[in-house]
Amino acid sequence: MDNSPEKYVDRLNECLAKKYKLLAQMLSLTESQTKALEEGNIEALEALINDKQAAIDSIDRIDEQFETYFQRLKQELKVKSLEELKGAGIKGSKELQELTSKVMSLISQISKLEKENNDKANRVLNSMKKEIKQISQGKKMRSAYSPVPPQTPSYFIDKKK
Repeated sequence: MDNSPEKYVDRLNECLAKKYKLLAQMLSLTESQTKALEEGNIEALEALINDKQAAIDSIDRIDEQFETYFQRLKQELKVKSLEELKGAGIKGSKELQELTSKVMSLISQISKLEKENNDKANRVLNSMKKEIKQISQGKKMRSAYSPVPPQTPSYFIDKKK
């Protein structure tokens, strides 16, 4: 591999482009989760959560690659942040910063939706708890008003045959 800063920036841009696509997919999945929560569709919600986990795992792998290339670029140029690349005049550094900004914007949108979905999920969970409690209380009341007659044990057993 060519160890030039331009190659590292190209690799970083590739990683960010892949991450952006996966984050866009996650945003769509999160929006679908919102609909599933509103409809109370637990099966669909579970499938969406599994799909999101797969996307998160892929993003984690991309982040590891990004970190590797970024560390190499920092060593090569002796910089500490992406901001310092502006003055270095490296081809692709402007695109890198634009992609980074887009990725951060998507992450912010996903985070906001996730928080709203979490609140909705808690409300659904609380209402289910109330329903279960009411059912449990109903069973207790029914058993109190219609007790099963006690069965007395038999003390005298006829042993003759």
